[in-house]
Amino acid sequence: MVSIKQIDAHLNDPIDEDAPPTIYGTSLKPEFANASLNLAVDFIKQQCALLNRHLFWHPLTVSTVISCGLLYLATQSNYPGHANHVTGWLYQFMLMNKKEMVTCVLVWAITGSTIITLLSKITEMVFKRKSKLILDTNGQIIYGIDLKKLASGEPQDENLLDNTEIIVYRDTPIAVVSVLENKPLSKKDALVMGVSTIGCRRVYLKSGILEDLIDWALIRTKNYQKEHPQFKHGESMKLLVDVYSFENYTKKTLAKKGFSMIESYKLPENKFLATMFGIKKELWGIQFHFEPKKD
Repeated sequence: MVSIKQIDAHLNDPIDEDAPPTIYGTSLKPEFANASLNLAVDFIKQQCALLNRHLFWHPLTVSTVISCGLLYLATQSNYPGHANHVTGWLYQFMLMNKKEMVTCVLVWAITGSTIITLLSKITEMVFKRKSKLILDTNGQIIYGIDLKKLASGEPQDENLLDNTEIIVYRDTPIAVVSVLENKPLSKKDALVMGVSTIGCRRVYLKSGILEDLIDWALIRTKNYQKEHPQFKHGESMKLLVDVYSFENYTKKTLAKKGFSMIESYKLPENKFLATMFGIKKELWGIQFHFEPKKD
């Protein structure tokens, strides 16, 4: 079967400024299969970069770097005799240890670079496993659909296709959100849906698109309930989202939309990051319902 021509997300290139300045949303279609897969993997890379930045400024990292420099200074410096004032003593200390102080700065730089490099290797392993799982399943683990088969033109469940919303700007996919039913938790009078992936190109993160994606997920949950007769229309619904403790902007946006944290637990993928740096995974959710229209 011939593959359908794909609309590329161009994640490594700037948006085409010559393209019409239009923005629209669409469900998951065959021509967006590759873009949906690449965007989901890119969101994981963004999380990895965000965690690296968080670890760099973590008190443990900063204190370790400073301590190494001060330890060098304390063991290698020449100390002046008595002085009338503390400032005078410090001035003499700096004059006597110009070389040692320059070396101390180098120690800070080398220590900081070494620690961040090692931590980056650890975070890369954590998120690489997530990316590999998405790629190995051709996106089925988050979209409920084999994107490779979708791109080849094979018929897919329309209901599952409607569970995904892709935002296209200037003919380029820039954001995506997808929801899936949490079947173990769902009941006839309480539908539970989970956000399996959500995000946008980093440059548009604070443009309001994330809020729009969350709104869409809420509306899709409502429509999903109406489309499935096993769920009583108008009854309670719940939408769940998994986030990391360091995703401050995402958590702030969820709180603004009425979500609250349900559960917090240590990062299961890496005990070192969980224990030493307090990295956690958090489950956020919102319970809501829509009253059916009265005849």
